[in-house]
Amino acid sequence: MLLRVVSSGLIRSGVAIALMLVLAACSREPPPNVLLVTFDTTRYDHFGCSGDPEAKTPTVDALAARGLFFEHAYASVALTLPSHTTILSGLEPLSHGVHNNGRFVVPADLDTLAEHLGASGYDTAAFVSAFVLDARYNLSQGFETYSDETQRTGGPLNFMVPQRPGEEVTDEALVWLQERSGERPYFLWVHYYDPHRPLEVPPPFDSMPDLYAAEIAYADAQLARLLEHFEQTDSERPTLIVFTADHGEGLGEHGETTHGLLAYDSTLHVPLILVGPGIPRGARSDAFVRHVDILPTVLERVGLRVPGELPGRHLLRATQDGDPDDEAVAGYFESRGPHYDQGWAALEGVRTGRWKYTALPAPPELYDIRSDPREQSDRSADEPEVVARMEALRSRLRAEYARPDLATGPHTPAPDEMEQLAALGYVEAKGTFAAGEEPDPRRFVGVFSWIDQARSIASRGAYARAIEILETLRQSASVRPLVLRSLAPIYAEGGRYDDAIAAYEDYIELTGAQEAHLGLARTLLRAGRPAEALDKLEAVSAPSPGTEILLAYALGRVGRNDEARAAVDRAFAARPSAVQRLQRRAALVIDVAPLPDGESELRALLAAAPEDPLLLSQLGYYLALWGRPEQSEEALELLQTAAEEAPDNAEILGSLGWGAHKLGRHTEAVEALEAALALDEARHLERARLGLALRAAGEPARAREELRRAYALRPGAQWAEEVRDALSELARELPAPVLPTAGEEQR
Repeated sequence: MLLRVVSSGLIRSGVAIALMLVLAACSREPPPNVLLVTFDTTRYDHFGCSGDPEAKTPTVDALAARGLFFEHAYASVALTLPSHTTILSGLEPLSHGVHNNGRFVVPADLDTLAEHLGASGYDTAAFVSAFVLDARYNLSQGFETYSDETQRTGGPLNFMVPQRPGEEVTDEALVWLQERSGERPYFLWVHYYDPHRPLEVPPPFDSMPDLYAAEIAYADAQLARLLEHFEQTDSERPTLIVFTADHGEGLGEHGETTHGLLAYDSTLHVPLILVGPGIPRGARSDAFVRHVDILPTVLERVGLRVPGELPGRHLLRATQDGDPDDEAVAGYFESRGPHYDQGWAALEGVRTGRWKYTALPAPPELYDIRSDPREQSDRSADEPEVVARMEALRSRLRAEYARPDLATGPHTPAPDEMEQLAALGYVEAKGTFAAGEEPDPRRFVGVFSWIDQARSIASRGAYARAIEILETLRQSASVRPLVLRSLAPIYAEGGRYDDAIAAYEDYIELTGAQEAHLGLARTLLRAGRPAEALDKLEAVSAPSPGTEILLAYALGRVGRNDEARAAVDRAFAARPSAVQRLQRRAALVIDVAPLPDGESELRALLAAAPEDPLLLSQLGYYLALWGRPEQSEEALELLQTAAEEAPDNAEILGSLGWGAHKLGRHTEAVEALEAALALDEARHLERARLGLALRAAGEPARAREELRRAYALRPGAQWAEEVRDALSELARELPAPVLPTAGEEQR
């Protein structure tokens, strides 16, 4: 018996489930609202309801107690965009054709859950929290509201997906729920990216010893805020809740610390809970189920026809299937990210409720998941008949799942988009190896973990150690593209510009990657070689908004200011009235200041958007640094007004701080710069300026501390020389040496 009711004891057989389905079909109740909640990168075994006694997940545990919890639910792929495409389309990756983050766009001809429900009268909204789910990848189709605003923070060594915290996602979803008219049913999808590296946990969860578990606990708390809406809202319309994760996290199992490389169940086994009308309360099922089962389940529960070509089945009916080795209920899984990123071999396999078979690359692997859930004992040599049967199953599923009408092929990102993806490890190395000679990810996962570790410690300022690791790995042809792409910005941040330029050039020669021209040009600008930077940017064959912005700065540095302004305008050509265009024009004026007409241009930009606090701040900053003495009061007033209107904007607070310092208001400068760092401690320029302001305010010991921290973390910054000079002067005023070694870790 696959269904166990652990609280009410009312529903105890497949017959009861079948009767429930019949009764539900005959019900005249209004169609329910549908709430889909997905946690990113969340393992099955990190919840109280899945047996973890240390878990702090009361919200998800309560959901499991209110509904049906599946103990054996699996994703098809351990990557965010492909996995969510499977959840929302009911199709395996072989059918929908989305195999990797960033490199694929969801086919327009795909029918998503949002489109099915929207066509039947549902309001549809999604609130997602990571760049890899940006609307540009078209998973937004069918959603009337699709909120995907994310922000990249930190510098070039911030090896993380642009994202936003769960609190912001929950806030937006609650506003949407509260502003609805309530007359129509709705489908709401809320995505929490928080349980994902790097592990940056807000208080009070940061006191937990396991930071990965802490991030899951934080996401659980945000889900509690969301679910409070349903408890406090008196509605006659019931809500069907589906909770799952897109995939898990390796945490060192099989040598994989993160996810997306291998295809073991450490990253494919996911939580899955159903709560709502007609769903048994407090029940647990050990049936084999998959992400593809979610869409047909929702469609049936709301009374819509389920397309016949879908491979999934109703999750309640799945509880009636008693044979875990039934090949009629089979699943597909893959890992193709390393293939598209590093040029490594693709992993592919099939599974039943009992057997899991990895066919590619050779040698194959076979595991009895029921007796060996950790996949420790490969049975392929002992079970040749099972291997043959599973290989035949794989051939059948490949034929059944083929959807040439949906095949769109890999997406070619714009250079600036690809640069963001490359910083995350999605390098352009496909085709580097001959067919049949692609490295097996299972053999090289340890090497990849070393690269990941090097990138992680570099982001904390330990440049020398990171470079040591990567220069050793650089000799391996299997990982050279990723090593070079990682080394280049680390060299630059460490002040080794010549080495950075050489690494970028080697990477471009090896892969032909257009995006690397942007990093190379940025490094040349920092090295004081704008003419060479301009040459590299003009070689980019596919201009994009990000390319045009960088081109504008290069043009400004060589004195071609009219062309620089035109480049900014081209970057925002699709949105000619965008305030961001005005802000970028203002930032460009400041970058190449002082200009003869700089003040008049900034005033004209502010006149076009007089209520924008950033433009107020930019004009005030310009006047504070390059204005006439009689403009000091106006400069300070503009900076203070901007900070009052945007008290949570670290950039505006930082400008107030430096402007006040330049105007001789050192105490106010220290307060503003400290406030900026409280909002974002990774703003190393503001930390350096805080040190300089503290020195001017008569606090040399604190000044030395902040200057040392800033220099240790950014020895290759353009302001590093000024910091070195200040530290040298402080050495004559204070005891003990103060100049740290480049790349010294923050203590």
